[in-house]
Amino acid sequence: MVLGVPADADPEVVRAAYRRLLLRTHPDVSGRGDATDATVRLTTAYAVLLRQGPADGDGAGTTGAPGPSAAPPATDASSAPPRPPIAAVLVDDDTIAVPAPGDETLLLVMETAHALGEISYLDPSAGLVEVIVEFVEAPTSSVLLCLQGRATGVTEVFCTVEPLSGGEAPPADAVTRLVLHTLQERSTLPPT
Repeated sequence: MVLGVPADADPEVVRAAYRRLLLRTHPDVSGRGDATDATVRLTTAYAVLLRQGPADGDGAGTTGAPGPSAAPPATDASSAPPRPPIAAVLVDDDTIAVPAPGDETLLLVMETAHALGEISYLDPSAGLVEVIVEFVEAPTSSVLLCLQGRATGVTEVFCTVEPLSGGEAPPADAVTRLVLHTLQERSTLPPT
């Protein structure tokens, strides 16, 4: 078991185990050579357990994590229904509203960041994800995604962009739209 919790564990227990282990395995805090792979396995196990839930858990996929290049067990992908799309929307030139709690939004933002580039900084407790993105017609830039929960159950994701190698950063509104598009695309993928 990657998270060290049973397949039928309460979602809060699963989240607590995930957060605790993420703070030890993430490449930003771990000096181990396999930190990235360990974090990917941890995030995959977390997503599987949350989708599976305590009521319908049969232990599939939780007795061991797939390796970094291994496909997940066929029973997980073929038997699980596709995720419903997340109705994230652009609320400002640099802000996206995600109708989900912060911890779920953080996982989705991490998936999105991995699709866009290389995560260079992650602080789950502060709701910060920094990703280095290589743009085609603009300099490689740091895109900082800052999550802020609202009392309405919506989590806002603020995007800031800074060039890393001179030149002008791509416009923040264009990058925010790219993040939104990627986030929506990642949220409609079938479960992995």
